[in-house]
Amino acid sequence: MIKEKLITMLGTVLALAVSVPLFLHWNPEFLFREENAPVTAADIRQNPTKDFAGAQAGDDIPRLSGAEDFSALLYGIDYATAEPTDIIATGVYSLKPWVNPYRTRQVNGRTVTGKRKPQIVTSPFVLEEDYNQYYLLKLPDGTFLLAQIPPDAVSAIRQGEHMTLPVGRKDGLTDTARNHLATICETYDVSMDGVFYAFSEEWYREHSFSLFLLRFSAAAVVFFVVAVGVILTGNRILKQ
Repeated sequence: MIKEKLITMLGTVLALAVSVPLFLHWNPEFLFREENAPVTAADIRQNPTKDFAGAQAGDDIPRLSGAEDFSALLYGIDYATAEPTDIIATGVYSLKPWVNPYRTRQVNGRTVTGKRKPQIVTSPFVLEEDYNQYYLLKLPDGTFLLAQIPPDAVSAIRQGEHMTLPVGRKDGLTDTARNHLATICETYDVSMDGVFYAFSEEWYREHSFSLFLLRFSAAAVVFFVVAVGVILTGNRILKQ
């Protein structure tokens, strides 16, 4: 009886060890991406009020070869892309603009609004469902810039793939973000005069819940398969 309980506990622990990282880090966004025509400089000129951040970059979108190119961009007006050669995680996160900034819970069938979520966090246990990390992107000339880019782009750069980032704009930093980023930016000689932001907020607002459900479902299936597999195998060995 004790051995059977130990096997059940082992199966549960192993299942959690596999399913939790899958839920936290698997990126199923590619399943929802549509093949749209790349955005061109002409598109941006013809639609000056539209937010093009996160769109596929056309061949004539300016490429950032170094930090000086980024410093020349106008906040919220100019768009550019980049082909980074490396990426460094800062461990500093900001609340996603499309996420409800308040904690909510269900009480007697009603949604109750609680405390406001912090705008900037640095905990190693950040729920990435709610937060985007700041990264340092290494540009072709060897200089770095601050950036927030989609998870699939982060994965591609880490795997050494040559890629062109989505269209991005120059956004500002809050004082809190600056305080947390100051040390790592000083280490890599990175200017805090803005952050390269390449998220399509409209797309994520529409798909974030579907992405969550898909990741949760996949993690639940993996948890069940691993747990049951370990328990059945362990019990079979005990009987033998």
